[in-house]
Amino acid sequence: MPSFSRRDFMAGSAAIIGFGAAPGLARASTVTEFVDGLVAGQTPRQGGRLTYGNPVPNWALGQSDRGTHPYYFMDIQTRSIWNALTWVDENLEVRGELATEFASNDDGTVWEYKLREGVVFHDGREFTSKDAVASCRLHADPRLGGVGFLKQYVESVEPMGDHGIRFHLNQPNVEFPHATAEYRAMMLPARDDLNEMGYDGIGTGAFRLLEIDNKRQFRAERNEDFWMPGRPYIDELVGVLAMGANAINGFRAEQFDMVLNADPGQFDQFRDAGGVVETASSGDQFWLVLPKNVNFPWNDVRVRKAMSLAIDRPRINTIIYNDPEGWTGNDTHMNGANKEFLPRPVERDVAQAKALLAEAGYPDGIDLPAIFYCATYPEEPRLWAVVGESLKEAGINLQFSERPCDGFNPFVSAVNKPIGRPRRNLIGARNPAINLSRASNLNDAEPGGWEGPGFDRYNALLSEAAAEKDAEKRLSIYHEMQRIAQDEVPGVMVGGRRTNLVYREGWHNLRPHTQLWQGPRFETVWKDG
Repeated sequence: MPSFSRRDFMAGSAAIIGFGAAPGLARASTVTEFVDGLVAGQTPRQGGRLTYGNPVPNWALGQSDRGTHPYYFMDIQTRSIWNALTWVDENLEVRGELATEFASNDDGTVWEYKLREGVVFHDGREFTSKDAVASCRLHADPRLGGVGFLKQYVESVEPMGDHGIRFHLNQPNVEFPHATAEYRAMMLPARDDLNEMGYDGIGTGAFRLLEIDNKRQFRAERNEDFWMPGRPYIDELVGVLAMGANAINGFRAEQFDMVLNADPGQFDQFRDAGGVVETASSGDQFWLVLPKNVNFPWNDVRVRKAMSLAIDRPRINTIIYNDPEGWTGNDTHMNGANKEFLPRPVERDVAQAKALLAEAGYPDGIDLPAIFYCATYPEEPRLWAVVGESLKEAGINLQFSERPCDGFNPFVSAVNKPIGRPRRNLIGARNPAINLSRASNLNDAEPGGWEGPGFDRYNALLSEAAAEKDAEKRLSIYHEMQRIAQDEVPGVMVGGRRTNLVYREGWHNLRPHTQLWQGPRFETVWKDG
């Protein structure tokens, strides 16, 4: 297949761009333009060290203690050390990072990326298409790969000269550049053996990794050869795991300049300690996986609907997040920050929930199997208590059982494969195609064994949307998919969380991001004095 010309890039991009897809330019808007805009009018000072505490470690820490690999790095803010081909900005629009342009063929099955020139790894090696191809082959490898959305779609990757790569997909995907922005999809130095890639801690990011103890902290220094000239501004970046009371105590003791994902119930304490609290428009959410392939009451759609109607989501927002007007989950993987988000037609109706239970044969209420969770976010135990109390108002008894986060995934997936135990899954804010694919036949677990004509129609619509170039038509498809899921309730989405961070006065450009792993952009951060 011949390489696309500049005209092909123009035509391909213009044909596909729209809601939830790439920006409406042939030369994709880049992260450098975002960074330049962020620091415009400022006079950044060089020097200093930023130490942040994070109560939310990488969910995969229990799988490996080799934190020099982006899959197992201490937290999922991997862009401090590494970079990906693309980046998703604060409006959930995709931008080029180590790629400066990307465009597809007419049906969205072939994507070509032009790579940024002059980028070097921390060891001085030039970043080329050889590294990009090897990295993407690793991430998409069925056995070794850690980027599920690339494993789902990528059939093969090939180089286009020294600074270009071509993806061949196994099906159309007009929103594919979002998948190359994932927090594990980092560009790594190529090795002949994919098994050996990524464990050296070498990336192209603003900071060079000096040391890491995956159970405690990492330390990194300024990358003098970073591909954004003059950046980063600070000399050293230190990240520390700070679970429980360690976050607020460390901030009070001035051990931390910033805390990511602070407990919302402690915001006033942080403010009293001199902190500035910032929240994004949204953040990670909680999806309840309801197995329907075994003899559980969730096999009956009326029980699932009753459960969703009984949950008092506005009360959760009020009590847990002090955000009574915040958005609430719509029983799909869509996020309130998505332009395509379709609210549920009825927020809460306890009387209707009771009527559905009676119709299903439970006039006196129902005891449901326990749902397991690990407290990834510090507010979760309180949140699930509110959920449980609101369910009781409809006669639904449901215990939320906390488990340690270390080993949580093996525990919930050890039985009833491939669905596993009833549990809550963390759901990051993403583009519609990725969001909605998580309740489809592309995901073995999260639909929970959903089947039938509604599920078949949902999958057909997902394939139709993935190939649809017209943004308005794609929006209509996404709305129909959400209505199907809301009617059949394959799982329950709580909704309402917002990414947050707390920092001390005098620091600049520390901004929370709805996609937790995409920010802050540490290369923009600087300190007064």
